[in-house]
Amino acid sequence: MAKTKKNVRAKAKSVVGAAKQKAQDMKAKLREDRLLHKTLTPKKTTTKKEKSEAKHKKLLKRFAEARKKRKEEHKNREKTKVVGDLKPLRDALPSLQDIYKLVKTKQKDVSEGAALTEPEVRLSANEKIRKKRTEMVNTVKSFEKLIKDKNFKKNPREVIAAHVRNKYQAMEEDDYE
Repeated sequence: MAKTKKNVRAKAKSVVGAAKQKAQDMKAKLREDRLLHKTLTPKKTTTKKEKSEAKHKKLLKRFAEARKKRKEEHKNREKTKVVGDLKPLRDALPSLQDIYKLVKTKQKDVSEGAALTEPEVRLSANEKIRKKRTEMVNTVKSFEKLIKDKNFKKNPREVIAAHVRNKYQAMEEDDYE
């Protein structure tokens, strides 16, 4: 019985060895095929100049396509006709005279404001730091006041909405003045 076990073990070892050898041969053959394939197909080398020319041509092609598309859209717009009455739309838009007056008044306000303000004095680095620090302290104090406020604790959204509303009203009043 011992002899048969030895024979089985020996046969198993030889079969495993043969399988390993076959696997190695297959890998080697695949490697050779890959190498052979690489050597048979010539490698295409492109220079930097050729690559940049190709990119340039591609970009020009995209520009031409975009231009063509714009022309087609323009033609389509010309074909479509406006249907309906445009009078309500014209009435809703402000007249050119009103826009012109508005622009003129804003330009006057800006020029008057520029004349009234004094030229800015350049601050030194320490003064800038001091100014930023005082601004920061003021904002922290205002937030602390806000957090301690009873109305804010009860309904914070309402307080914030009222604050934003008041801020916009003040900005609008400044614009009209």
